[in-house]
Amino acid sequence: MSIFFTDDGAELFFEFEGTECGKPPLIFIHGWCGNLRHWDHQVRYFRDNHRILRVDRRGNGRSTITGSRQTAAQHAADIAALAHHVGISAALVIAHAGGGPIGVFFCAQFPVLARAYIVIDSAIMTGFDIDHPTTRAGQFYADLKARLEGPDGDAYFCAAYTSYFGAHTEPGLVRAMVDEACRTPVQVRIDDLRLMAADTATPASSMAQPTLVIAGQWLADNSPAAVDAVRLKTYFKQLEFARAIGTGHFVQLEAPEQCNAFMQSFISRLA
Repeated sequence: MSIFFTDDGAELFFEFEGTECGKPPLIFIHGWCGNLRHWDHQVRYFRDNHRILRVDRRGNGRSTITGSRQTAAQHAADIAALAHHVGISAALVIAHAGGGPIGVFFCAQFPVLARAYIVIDSAIMTGFDIDHPTTRAGQFYADLKARLEGPDGDAYFCAAYTSYFGAHTEPGLVRAMVDEACRTPVQVRIDDLRLMAADTATPASSMAQPTLVIAGQWLADNSPAAVDAVRLKTYFKQLEFARAIGTGHFVQLEAPEQCNAFMQSFISRLA
């Protein structure tokens, strides 16, 4: 694992590995309170044919955070700086859940670096203020923020994160992922909620990249920000849609064979 120092003093832990075989490099962006280990299955599957960049985002995993509030645009700029640092461009960008807004901003703001986009279980929204919610989605995030900041916030967070996994997920995997997530500082949890409340509809509408949306079961059933293929077509100009079966929210961890097959099929048609 390597360390990249941002211009404002954050330390980003990242891994850059794999083999260049004339195929697009891959950039992986983890979700809410995750880390780069969430992509282990995909790295093992793709590293013989692709260069792969993955990173612990600011405040997540081993990476540090500066005093400024985190935004999707800031995280996207971090990843762009990392891509320049390791010397890759025209990459396939792959994001999960809370990393989705970052992936959208990255593709919209750095089109030379992003050839195509895959997003797992993440919605597109017009944005809202979670401190003064006026919509159902805004109220959902405002209630979540209030619970996280409450006296039982840590216990609530760990229980909520556990619920994001499907009922048939291997218990040891769930415990390991939840334990790691629960080490995320409370302020980072809240900052990432604000990040997820960003307006992603505007940058998504400006994207020209081919896009694959992979939906799991949890977000479709439990969140007002449901992954809806029909609605997503109003934003992404070149959209393909796949739905995994028998999984919770973490498709790449719970059903890696399905997830990798969806990705491989999409990659094979990019040329």
